[in-house]
Amino acid sequence: MSHIAATVLIILGHAAFWAAVAVCACLVPIGLPGTWGILALAAVFALCTGFDPITGWGLLGLAVAAGAGEAIEFIGGLLGARYGGASRWGMAAAMAGGIAGAILGAVLIPAPIVGSIVGAFALSFAATVAVEYHRGRKLDGALAAGLGAFFGRVVAVVAKTSIGLCMIVWMVWAIYFRGH
Repeated sequence: MSHIAATVLIILGHAAFWAAVAVCACLVPIGLPGTWGILALAAVFALCTGFDPITGWGLLGLAVAAGAGEAIEFIGGLLGARYGGASRWGMAAAMAGGIAGAILGAVLIPAPIVGSIVGAFALSFAATVAVEYHRGRKLDGALAAGLGAFFGRVVAVVAKTSIGLCMIVWMVWAIYFRGH
């Protein structure tokens, strides 16, 4: 293979890799496991390059970051709902509403990613309010629990998205700038 052909293949490989990383990054804010996708792509890159730019320790760090992001996302809405005064049923409604809202938002709001985010936030809030009100809380208490779920979900999504972006920045540094 000629030097030019090898260079073109390397460039195409990097372009495909970063396109896949971008897709995974877009999955993070809508509540899907995009950080795990980023980790999997980093592992494939490491295997293909003999663990030169991305090492085993780097993969371990990315795994810890991905796990932390998932944990934050999982407990963020729950803690927000709890902070707002929600019962365990209200906390469960916040989590289930967030998942269902992300799916429904993607279907009902045709804007990519935005629909899922809006749906997740709105249904997390609405489900918490509905459950708390149904369980006998006054409307103001149910609304407070719903707002807690909403803000907890917002903080969790921002934190997990930030972790995903940090993972990508580290990969760019490791691949293109470390040791060069």
